[in-house]
Amino acid sequence: MKAKLIVYKLTNLDQYHKVLVNRSLFGFTDNSNNNSYHYKRKGILEEIPNFRLQKGAVIVRKGDHLRVISTLRKHKVKPKVFDISIKQQIFR
Repeated sequence: MKAKLIVYKLTNLDQYHKVLVNRSLFGFTDNSNNNSYHYKRKGILEEIPNFRLQKGAVIVRKGDHLRVISTLRKHKVKPKVFDISIKQQIFR
């Protein structure tokens, strides 16, 4: 199966922009009214099958990599993309 390995670094961003990137990729829980209401905000990687190797490294299917790359570039993060081939289905 063809897949893409996307590697990115957030070290050159300040803490506020790191949080924005991670929230847009992985989603977050939003609380309001003194924690009375909880809302799950979905990230882009919750909508597409992926496998997170470690911080800053994600494997996605070949057709879905453009959505992740465009999200990273929107936040001024320069990703490195590698073509890989995997033998089995590893995505959640």
